[in-house]
Amino acid sequence: MALASSSTGFTSPLQVPGSSQIGACLETARQVVETRFLEAGDVLSRAVEGVGALIAGLDAIRANLDAETVAATIGELVQAAETLKSLPESLDARRDRVSELVRFSDGLAARIAEMRQHLAYLRVFAINIKITSGGIAAAGPEFAIFAQEIYDCIEMGGGQLDALNNDLMGLDHTLRGALAHEHDLAKSCATLLPAVPDALTASAAAIAEHHGRIASVAVNVAALARDVQKKVGGVLAALQVGDSTRQRIEHVQAGLRLLDDSAEIAVLDDEQRERAHAFVHRLLGAQLTAMAEDFHREVARIGHNVSGMAADAGELLRLRDLASGQGDGVETNFLRNLESNVGQALGLVGDMTAGEQAAEAVSRSAAVSARELTERIAAIQNIRADVQMMALNTTLKCSRIGETGKPLGVIAVELRAHAIHLEKSAAQTTSSLEGLFNAAEALGQREARHEGEDGKAGAAATVLSGAVARIGKAGDGVDGALDAVARQGADVVDMLRRAAGRLDFHKQIGSVLDTAANGLLDMAGDDEILTDDIAPALHPLLTKLAKHYTMAQEREVHRGLTEGLVEASAAEVQVVAAPVDDEDDVLF
Repeated sequence: MALASSSTGFTSPLQVPGSSQIGACLETARQVVETRFLEAGDVLSRAVEGVGALIAGLDAIRANLDAETVAATIGELVQAAETLKSLPESLDARRDRVSELVRFSDGLAARIAEMRQHLAYLRVFAINIKITSGGIAAAGPEFAIFAQEIYDCIEMGGGQLDALNNDLMGLDHTLRGALAHEHDLAKSCATLLPAVPDALTASAAAIAEHHGRIASVAVNVAALARDVQKKVGGVLAALQVGDSTRQRIEHVQAGLRLLDDSAEIAVLDDEQRERAHAFVHRLLGAQLTAMAEDFHREVARIGHNVSGMAADAGELLRLRDLASGQGDGVETNFLRNLESNVGQALGLVGDMTAGEQAAEAVSRSAAVSARELTERIAAIQNIRADVQMMALNTTLKCSRIGETGKPLGVIAVELRAHAIHLEKSAAQTTSSLEGLFNAAEALGQREARHEGEDGKAGAAATVLSGAVARIGKAGDGVDGALDAVARQGADVVDMLRRAAGRLDFHKQIGSVLDTAANGLLDMAGDDEILTDDIAPALHPLLTKLAKHYTMAQEREVHRGLTEGLVEASAAEVQVVAAPVDDEDDVLF
């Protein structure tokens, strides 16, 4: 079959340096394809995992602020805020009660001072009786004994009064300490209220807003994740062109080796061998051209999808910033602010709770002290009765001894009068102690009722403790998740950028394929190639080459260029196989 004239001016490939250069270029391209596509696939696979981790991080943030937790925390914070605002009222009432206890204590101190003065007078009169009776012969030793008994009784009363005064001083110290604590609490309330409860209410609204933003972010992330997965799928699918390109390069390389090793072509004359080489070069050049077209098309798809993935990853990072409240470079970690506000509120509530407990302890202590002091006053009152009885007996005895007993009688009358003054002071002290006891009981009952009804500071402490625990856990979880998201997001962006750099295959591989294809086609020339006489020599090489093909397009290109050659080869075989009668028939 004549496809071209025999005078095509072919130059033997064996004499063209470009033949070996093309082989070296193809080997370089094959190695690059084998390594770079595997690297790109690995990077993209890790990028897919990174995107998944990024989404999981944002999901973790949302999980740390689930709807039920948010609703419960908001309700508790609002309730605690209202409780905090009502604390000054209970504080004022309790401070008034403690102040009342202090006033009773001040009144008791005045009564004790009076009783101490009366006992001093009684002691002087008792000594006077003893001294005066010693100068009266008719008085005898009996007056001295009475005087000593009176003196001893008064001294006993003085001891009781000293003990009473010590107890009262201890109670007064306790009451004044409690009152000072109440004043300090009032100052704290003035400083922190209503700023702290208002901040808690605002923080509760911030939680709701943040949760809504996170929910919105989650929806956007889900859509972006699907888009990223779609693009990654497209890129990974397009990366299969690397494997197919590598195989097709190997097939072209195999064709060049078969051409060099073909014994059938080697026995042809120079002109026939030139045409055979040109035919194979044209076939292999056509294979490379088709291969390069496929390669450029798929690489373009890869580049487009990778660019889209990088843009989506950047959007994911922006959403991460929105989720953390750090958009536009303004760092507003509301969770930490909220935790700080709750901590301040909890500190105030702790002080108020301590104040309630202290007031309750003071009320119990005051009530117990009032009862003990009342018992001591009763003992002093008993001493007063003994002194009055002794003074009365002294008066009676003085009347029996006549004029000489009158001085003793005057002293005894004074003794009785001052005993009556002591009785009045003791009665007033008893009344004050009863008032102290009642005020202490009222304070204690108020605190118990206050705690039983709504808990006030105690209830607020419980609410805030639960809220701050959840907020702290959420804050730590969010911080940890955001740190992980930030690192993972940066890794994803970095991986996609590196993947984009590794996917610049047009220059590294595509241009090499184009150059090799053009080189082979240049070596084949533009003229038609006469193949009738070389078809039998080409047929074994082409058959072996066809067996290497794994892609349909390779077989189509091969068939398109060798179809006529196969027919010619078959006809040649038939001609060669025809029987001849003798040697002369061959010559004619």
